[in-house]
Order: sequence, then structure tokens, then C-alpha cells
Amino acid sequence: MKKNNQFASPFSAWSGHRLFHVVAGTLIGAMVVTTQASAMLPTPEQAVDSSVAVQANANQGSSAQAVNSKITASLISVDANGEEILVPVNANTRLQSGNVLEYQGYFTNTNADRVRKMTVTMSIPDEVELMRTVAPEFPYGSVDGNSFARMPLRTRVDNQLQDVDMKYYKAVRWDMEGVGLNDTVAVKYRARVK
Repeated sequence: MKKNNQFASPFSAWSGHRLFHVVAGTLIGAMVVTTQASAMLPTPEQAVDSSVAVQANANQGSSAQAVNSKITASLISVDANGEEILVPVNANTRLQSGNVLEYQGYFTNTNADRVRKMTVTMSIPDEVELMRTVAPEFPYGSVDGNSFARMPLRTRVDNQLQDVDMKYYKAVRWDMEGVGLNDTVAVKYRARVK
């Protein structure tokens, strides 16, 4: 009986899914945008572009806000000179256990106004394990995708505080300040295929 390799045909399992979705909102008196990106393994395309407009509530009523989003995934390789290179994941990419991927998210403010604070959340696919390479530094992490705390996450085991193993992380979140009109914020993390 032939063993089915889930990475041999990487797009069959993800053909009906979107790579990410974006949610934006405001707080009274200050514009705050919350953006969520759900990364998948592997990415169905080299890059996915999206312009999503959503409703935001302010003192004056509702106004539409938009954030353009682009999520990419690349396989980390080494060239003949020993230099690290990023190879975009596409339909021909064959992943195997131990491969390292870099997920990059680009979020552009296309609103009419400057965004005081943009919160960007990227999920971590179940098939990969987060590595310590995360940028910008000092993000928030989550083991359930809902509750976030400053990384590294810590827990008490046998009455001693210990770092939570990276394999339990489900999402990473960043707070980006002062995003001007047409400014783009970039975030990234690396993960190892299980």
C-alpha cells in the first residue's frame, strides 16, 4: 500500500480556502485598524493581493476603511556560496519535514486618514512550528489564537516559571503605530515544517 505524502501535492488540501481575511475597526476619537491574516501551509499562490473594505464606527457615524493586504510564503534555501535565499512557494514546491518557511505580510493603509494604531495578527498553520525569527521584534504570541501576551510566553510548571515551547504557538500579533496614507507595514515570521 502506497503511503500518502501530504506535502507531495501541496495544494490539493487547500484549494477551497482563502489565505487570509482582514478586519478593520475604529475606537471613538482615534482611528485604530485591526488586521488578521491566516497563513496556510503551503500558500496556494506565491502572493495573494486583496483590498478589503469594512465598516468602522466613529462619533460621526459609519465610514468605510480599507487595508490592502499581501501575504507571501517562501522556502528558505542556501545557494552555492552558502548565502541564504528565499524561494517563493508555488504549485511546484515540494515541502518535507524540516523545511523552513518565511511568511511575510504587507498591510497598506488606503484610508483617507492616517491610522494611529494598526494591529496585525498572523496565524500559524498547524503543519508548522514557529521559530524565534519574528520581525518586528517584541510581538505578542498566543497558544489559542484568542489570548495574547508579550513573547516569549511563559507558564508555571512544578512551581517554576518556564518559556512555552514554540510548537504550541498558534498566532503572532504586532501593534504598529502611526501608519500614514498609503504607508505599508511589513511583518514576518519563520516556521519549520513538522
